[in-house]
Amino acid sequence: MPKHNRIRGDSTEQRKIGSDIYDLEGRSFNRNIMPSQSWEYSSIANRKWAFNGPWFSGLMGQLTFSAVAVKTTISNPKLNFLHPRAFESGVLGYLTASEGHALYDEGRKIPEYKAPLNWSPIPNLPVPAVQFDMEMATPICRYHLAFIPVSRDRLVCLRFDYWQECSGSQDEKDQKISPKPMQDLIDNIIRSVRLIPSPELEAELGEIRKICPNLSVNPECSQLKWPADVDKDGITILEYDKRRYATPNY
Repeated sequence: MPKHNRIRGDSTEQRKIGSDIYDLEGRSFNRNIMPSQSWEYSSIANRKWAFNGPWFSGLMGQLTFSAVAVKTTISNPKLNFLHPRAFESGVLGYLTASEGHALYDEGRKIPEYKAPLNWSPIPNLPVPAVQFDMEMATPICRYHLAFIPVSRDRLVCLRFDYWQECSGSQDEKDQKISPKPMQDLIDNIIRSVRLIPSPELEAELGEIRKICPNLSVNPECSQLKWPADVDKDGITILEYDKRRYATPNY
């Protein structure tokens, strides 16, 4: 990845991958971000890149990147994210737990986000992996996410948030400022990902290949019906109820 290159005046510090992150011990999400508290996360890395136009034209857009490892708060020994179907359930469960409860219009129950869009399996990895887009109800920011399992109970999420520095609908923004340079960087980073299984992980994958030889992710996935909640297991998607996680004593 290119070096950290934030816009002038932005105090965001770059987090580099350090030797202390490999245990991937989880910490709780803020309840405003994840009311169900059904997943925990470990920060791995983050960077920002400013995209400037020709001389004297100034800032055109910005792209932020973060990598986190996530796991369900309640351990489930029967759940193995190395299996494609369990992996898909984990991705959709985590996505709904973190984003599915957000509302753009509470009265009409219009969700803040739409996902997954443009679902696409990531080839050439020894584990099931997928990438897709997420959109906001208002054209403020675009999101691209990629998920890769690194053990039977942990997923790594690569998240890219990007936007153009102009007003209008998304189509109007795209006509004023092309998002392609940012999208090209996202594609290049994801294509550069390599995963080399440890002997222990390779042994687990060998067992799964006996029942699922190619570890393939479904080529398509329908957009989730949000708003929605996730049960405490982090996987089971429930009908939205704003009172469900209103108090810590649920």
